[in-house]
Amino acid sequence: MTEQRVNIEMYVRDHCPYCDNAKILLSSKGVTWTEIHLGKEPHRKEEMILRSGGRRTVPEIFVDGVCLGGFDDIAALEHQGKLDPILKLQHKEKTMTDIHNVVILGSGPAGYTAAVYAARANMKPLLIAGNEPGGQLTTTTEVENFPGFPEGVQGPELMELFRKQAERFGTAFLQGSVDKVDLSKRPFTLHLESGQAISTRALIVATGASAKWLGLESEQRLRNRGVSACATCDGFFFRGKPIAVVGGGDTAMEEAVYLTHFASQVTLIHRRDDFRASKIMADRVKTHPKIKILWDSAVSEVLGDDKAGVTGIQVKNLKTNQVSNLAVDGLFVAIGHQPNTSIFNGQLQVDETGYIVTKPHSTYTSVEGVFAAGDVADKTYRQAISAAGTGCMAAIDAERWLATQG
Repeated sequence: MTEQRVNIEMYVRDHCPYCDNAKILLSSKGVTWTEIHLGKEPHRKEEMILRSGGRRTVPEIFVDGVCLGGFDDIAALEHQGKLDPILKLQHKEKTMTDIHNVVILGSGPAGYTAAVYAARANMKPLLIAGNEPGGQLTTTTEVENFPGFPEGVQGPELMELFRKQAERFGTAFLQGSVDKVDLSKRPFTLHLESGQAISTRALIVATGASAKWLGLESEQRLRNRGVSACATCDGFFFRGKPIAVVGGGDTAMEEAVYLTHFASQVTLIHRRDDFRASKIMADRVKTHPKIKILWDSAVSEVLGDDKAGVTGIQVKNLKTNQVSNLAVDGLFVAIGHQPNTSIFNGQLQVDETGYIVTKPHSTYTSVEGVFAAGDVADKTYRQAISAAGTGCMAAIDAERWLATQG
């Protein structure tokens, strides 16, 4: 093993899925790093903000003192082929691997469950984690409705248990994301952003859905500087400060309640006059003394700059059209998700909203040998337990299909 030629530092916290993702990516490069744990050394929070130029999110990764940013940033560098030169790693030629029996795309409840069942069936599955390892549950706080956890469980902790179980039975893991597929002939070919090509006889698509953003230029400019979609990652930075949450579903309710542990006040902004969340979650928010609700309202602008971060938001009442400013230090967006199916355009049948269409009572898609599980094919239930169930179905469907192929 060659000597590492760069010094890497990473600011992290517990229950931070993006921290875990960054560690997985860097581990795949064979490098080591020094961790600065803000949960154990909270006094170093201001040091991190200063060194990163005002960023208020974890992880923050530094190479030889230069801030690369967080997981999304190093994943983008990997996609562009720039990460290895920054880490001073020798270039390795990307080649086609052996043909796999089954490859699983995605590492949420559906992907991990498919991996458990496929591995126990001796199919030797390869799971490609994607750019959001752990899926949506890694950005969820307390999960109260997953069977087997009577006291509830943190979303990142639950996904860590899923991964360990899949690993125990021999699942192989690959950090990375597929950006192109060829399903026109078997074996199927998957092209990773890194340039690697992978061949597989069967494919289980469990790519899930990604968080939607408001679509404001100011929102994108101030992401990681007070704008976030992960309360468990970034709530720590807003201790004693006012913050806002946008959304009306269970995720928004969970984020708002969780953030009351840090914020001086949480303002929940929703476009309608009632929540679409479950009654138990909505009631919890409506009766919480630290949560204020703005009905029939939308965020029209995020205020602030790169140095100060978020300083406030403009809120428009959708009934009166009145616009007012609200002073907050953080904005957490929880307005829903969209299925991650763009790489399958023109190859798999999808419905009008982009969800993969499966044959009734199965996970079979429009292409023989390709199976879909979890939120990528479910716009009705979208629960962790239902995703896990379809992950089981996909593995069994794939096993039985492969048995017919000789």
